[in-house]
This record gives sequence, structure tokens and C-alpha cells, in this order.
Amino acid sequence: MVEDSADDALLMSFELRRGGVTFQSKRVDTREQFLNALDTQPPDVILSDHGLPSFDGFSALAIAREKVPTVPFIFVTGSLGEETAVLALKSGATDYVLKHNLAKLAAAVHRAICQAEERAKRREAESALRRSEERFRLLLESVKDCAICMLDPSGRIVTWSAGVEDIEGYRPDEIIGKHFSCFFSPEDIASGQPELEFQTAVTQGRFESQGWRLRKDGSRYWAHVVFTPLRDETGKLYGFSKILRDLTQQKQFEEQILRWNAELEQRVTQRTSELQAANKELEAFSYSVSHDLRAPLRHIEGFIEMLQISAGSSLSQECQEFIKTISGSARRMNQLIDHLLAFSRIGRVEMFQNPVDMALLAEAVRIELSRGLENRRIVWSIGALPTIQGDPVTIRQVLLNLVSNALKYTRPRDEARIEIGAEDTALETIFFVRDNGVGFDPQHAERLFRVFQRLHSVGEFEGTGIGLAIVQRIVARHGGRTWAKACIDGGAAFYFTIPKSPVLSPPPETSR
Repeated sequence: MVEDSADDALLMSFELRRGGVTFQSKRVDTREQFLNALDTQPPDVILSDHGLPSFDGFSALAIAREKVPTVPFIFVTGSLGEETAVLALKSGATDYVLKHNLAKLAAAVHRAICQAEERAKRREAESALRRSEERFRLLLESVKDCAICMLDPSGRIVTWSAGVEDIEGYRPDEIIGKHFSCFFSPEDIASGQPELEFQTAVTQGRFESQGWRLRKDGSRYWAHVVFTPLRDETGKLYGFSKILRDLTQQKQFEEQILRWNAELEQRVTQRTSELQAANKELEAFSYSVSHDLRAPLRHIEGFIEMLQISAGSSLSQECQEFIKTISGSARRMNQLIDHLLAFSRIGRVEMFQNPVDMALLAEAVRIELSRGLENRRIVWSIGALPTIQGDPVTIRQVLLNLVSNALKYTRPRDEARIEIGAEDTALETIFFVRDNGVGFDPQHAERLFRVFQRLHSVGEFEGTGIGLAIVQRIVARHGGRTWAKACIDGGAAFYFTIPKSPVLSPPPETSR
């Protein structure tokens, strides 16, 4: 309240409250007080007397329009001539109320606040519209990889973005006002393609296609076109938006990929034929190993046995040792052939995916391998093992080979400790078989899973060097991994993983 009379201010407050206005007010009567009030706490409404002894109401109005231009300013005065009232309203006053008719003050304040709110909403809407238009303008100017233009209802171009200029090669002054059919080849124009796109967009609400289009210089490019009609709230058509993207490079890539796929298909066919031939050779080799190599071994073992029976007592101790060495080598060769054939079959056998209770399987393997080892002190530790998805037969072979290894390489220990456990992760289950045996040099850990690779001599520990290779092949066909950790004379741990969603690889004969 810009008012020098405290009584008048009290009367105004009374009339406002009686008129339903809830408010707090501050009365000022000097220029300095008014400026300070506007700076410290801008008001929602300013009520000002016209004539003050030290401060003029029009001066207050000018200050208010400068500092708080959106705040309603109402003159409340004892007298205000017609010319002065018109001047006040032209100067920016919202309204005026005479002091002898203060009953109208509350209504004037309500009206002024409503008008101010409406103006604020309108200003916000206008500001939002300007921001939207500016964003749209910036969007059109910044988009370079696609062309955005607007058409009038007849298909003539009315807006032209920087992206269109980059793709089509036309400047705005060269193209605005022309029909969009100028982008089509003569063949497309003759076949009615522009009219088809136009009518399809109108009737179906959208048209989208890909095809060759013409640039200003006459070169062609592969365009992706989206043609959309624009309608107002009444459904009246007022234009179209057309978005074009230059996909020439993508088209060239696709054609190149098709050529590569054709070449790859030819290579796959060739490699499949080669693989089939290799598998046939492998089958022939397996047959040869099974039959042609076993026959001489049977002869060696048989004639050695006959020699021992017929002349064993007459042979010297040295000759008997020779015969014993020959017999042992033949048995080892026979065992090596068995393991080699088993390794070959692992790559070709069909596997079946079923639930495998690893806890039951580990216990069954422990019982089977413990037979005949009653004279050894073995401490078993089998942790909580989950049920997995895999091929039960080959997974059993994995555990059997790993536990057999642990038993073999803990033989020098007074007390063997063998642990079977598992660790669960989000994508796979990690199993391990750990022992306190003689271990091995960790630098050679990768060699263990190769065929015929041994880190200990046959004289120290028997074996063919194929068991761990079989483990690695079975696990790989389940989609898993194998590795080992150890130190010399400090035990060893062998790990393998089974994915939570294993996909058993087919044998080579059925794969492409």
C-alpha cells in the first residue's frame, strides 16, 4: 500500500477482508520505502494513492512498471478526474477505485489478480511456443544426415532444412515453391510414383518407402522416405512433412554383405565337403587302429604267453625280464589305442542334455574308484554340488578322469586329501577337483589338456596322456572351459565350467 494515511490503509484492509481477500500488507509513504519494499519482497498487488505529500502516485506507477512489470497496480484515491483516470490506465495502471467507494476494492483486487494470472499463463504459453519454434528451427538446421521439409496441401515445398540442401544439393531459393516430384527420376514420374506416394499418405496417414532419387547434379542416391500428412484439430489437411535419409552407403554395404554371404556360403559348402572327407578319413583311421593295429598286438601278447608257457622255465632270468618288458609294452600299447579311440569318439558322439545331479554323480565316482584302495589313507571332502544341465554320460567321464588323476598323483602321500567342490556364478557353475599330490610346474599347465602331453614319466606314474584331453573336449562341447593350477610338490587343482544354459555342440558329421 502506497498510502500516507494509516486510517485509510486500515479501511482498505477491512474492506479487502470483508470482500474475501486473504492477504498480508505493508504500508509505505516515501519513494525510498517503496523502492526498498520492491527490492526485498516483491508484492502480488500494489495499491497506491494518487497524491501523497512527498511522493506522487504516477511516480510509483513508473517505478513499478520498471521493476515489477507483471504486478497489478491499482490506484486507490479520493478523487481522480476522467482525464487523469485515462492517463493512469494508459500509463500501465490495472484499475482505480475511489476511496468513498471502497466496497469495490476487493472485487478490483480479485479481478486484477485473475487478469495477472491469465497474462502470466499467456506469456508462458507464448514463451513456450517461441522456445518450441526455436528448438524446431535449431533441429532443422542441425540435422545433417536426413532431409526434413514441409509441403503445402498440393505438394509444393514451403520449408527447406540444411540437411535437405546437403543431400539434394539445392539451395532454399532454388527449390521452395517447386513440386516435390522434382526429386524423382523421369522413369518414376512416368510411372506415377509421386502421385502414388501423395495419395497413399493422404488415404492411409503415412507413406514409407526406399528407392533411387535424383540430386541437383543428376546423380542418384538410395533414399528412405517418410511422407506424412499434417492436419489440424478439425481434420483439415494443411500440409505434409517429408523426411528423406540418404542410405546410399548403407545400400552399398548391404550389397557387399550379400556378396560376402554368397562367398561365405560357397566356402562353407566347400569346407563342409572337406570336413566330411576328413571325418571319413578319421573313421577309416579309427577302423585301422581298432582292427589292423590290434591284430599284431594280439599276436604279440598271445605268442609271448605261449613262449612263457612252453619255455619259460628254461629261459634265463634276463630273457624272462625281456619277455616281461615286451608284454608290458604290448599292454600299454593296447591301452593307448583304447584311450585314443575314446578321445576320437568324444568328438563324434551325440550328446543329450538332461538334468545331472552332480552330488550323486560325485559320490558314485568316489565309491567306484575307492574299490581296491582299502590299504590307502584317503580323506574325501565333497562340498555342496548343484544339479546342472548336460550330458550325464560324458559329465561322469569328466569326474571319473579328474578324480582318477587325483588318486594317482597322491599315491606318494601317507594321507591323500581329495576335495570336490563347486562355485556358482551368474552365467556358469565352476567345478573343481583339488588334491595334495605331487603337483606340477605351473608354467606347463596348458600342456596338460593336449593329447599325449605328460609332465611326469611313465616310470613315475602310469598313464597315456589322453585322459585330460578327453576332459577338455567334453567340457568344450558343453560350452565350458578347463584349466589347472598347481605348484611342484604342493598339490594340484583342476577346474571346469558348465554354463547355466549350455548348448551342446553337435558332432562334426551333423554340423555345417
